[in-house]
Parts: sequence; C-alpha cells; structure tokens
Amino acid sequence: MNDLKQRAGIAAANMVRDGMGIGLGTGSTVFFTLEQLARRQKIEALDFFGVSTSFNTTLLCSKMGIKLKNCSFVSQLDLTIDGADEIDANLNLIKGRGAAHLLEKIVAKLSKRLVIVADSEKKVKALGEKFPVPLEILPAALGLVSIEVKKLGGTLDVRLAGASKDGPVISDSGNMIADANFGLIKDPSALSKELDSIPGLMGHGLFTGLAKEAFIAGAGGVEHISL
Repeated sequence: MNDLKQRAGIAAANMVRDGMGIGLGTGSTVFFTLEQLARRQKIEALDFFGVSTSFNTTLLCSKMGIKLKNCSFVSQLDLTIDGADEIDANLNLIKGRGAAHLLEKIVAKLSKRLVIVADSEKKVKALGEKFPVPLEILPAALGLVSIEVKKLGGTLDVRLAGASKDGPVISDSGNMIADANFGLIKDPSALSKELDSIPGLMGHGLFTGLAKEAFIAGAGGVEHISL
C-alpha cells in the first residue's frame, strides 16, 4: 500500500508549477508529496513556496529544504494538497485525526483548489462510518460545546494524549481537541453549519464543498477523482 500511497502523493506533487503558492497538508500520504516536491526543487529547479498546516509538516519541510511562508501573510494560494480520514462520493471529508484540522481548513479556504491524497480505506458511503468528527475547542467553552453537541444528537469525548503526555491533546494553536460522534452523518453540510454556529468551537473536521479533486491509492492503482 505504501507504494500506491507514494504514487498518489507524487501525482499530486506533479501538479505544482513554477511560481505557485501551495498549501501543504499533514499525514502519511502527504509525506510522499513533500518528498516529490523537494526532489523537483533539486532536479527541475522548481520555484514555489509552501504554507504549512502543522508543526509536523513545518519540521519536514525544514529537513527537505522546502521554502515556507507564514499563513498570516498569505492572501491566496494556487493549490492545497492534503490528506483525509474519511472521503464520501462527493469528496466531503472528515479530517483531524492528527489534530491539525483548524489550520488545514484555513489553508484550504485560502486556496483556489483543494486536492486530496489518500488510500482507498478512507472511502466511505457516509461520513461518520469509521471516525467521529474532530473538534478544536477554546478551553473555556468546553462545557458549552458539550451541551450543544448533545443537542445535535452527538456525544463528545475530550481526546487524551496517552503515554506521551498526561492530559488532553492540545492543538498547534493552543486549543483542546475533542471528538464528537454523530453516527452516520446524513447531511454533512447542514451539520457543518450547525457546528460553525457554536461559540468557542474554533474549528471542526467536516470539510464540505471544499475538495474538488482526489488521488486515491488502492489495490488496483491510483484512482483520480475530479468533480
């Protein structure tokens, strides 16, 4: 599967042209995109800049020699290449297992195009089939968000760091990460709007209407989906 994920990551990286600004996502398949971009810089003298969506991606770019700009000072990007945890037939997504979904959504919204790279296990008939919806919550709003999620028919669990750290997972932006389980999500767009309206909920992992293209690695090769 890693060979196929590599092919998907490379296919997306080969979309980059000189002078582009590129959003660089987070995840195992995006790693292969970064490798290919670094390779093209050396071999083709490809000239572009990236905007990172996480500390992890920033560290990888530093090691690979990929030039980055601060998201705060970028008004538009040509393309963002990112991964996903679940993908439905309309390229609606659940993202955020890596706790980077708020910055990933900001960068995606800055971009003319969002291209997803993933493996076929991420494809689902309905969002919520395999994973809950990650939330990024202002700590003071945890109680309110819990109540509002319950009103929407969901249950909320604060994500704990586990063996590497006591207590909750904290995002790169200093907020708490929680997971909201709504079961199978019949209308991702409607739920997304409801979550957007909750004060103190800084970001959630439902990405609806943003992705227009995907490279999906599966047993039969790499599937290219374009809406």
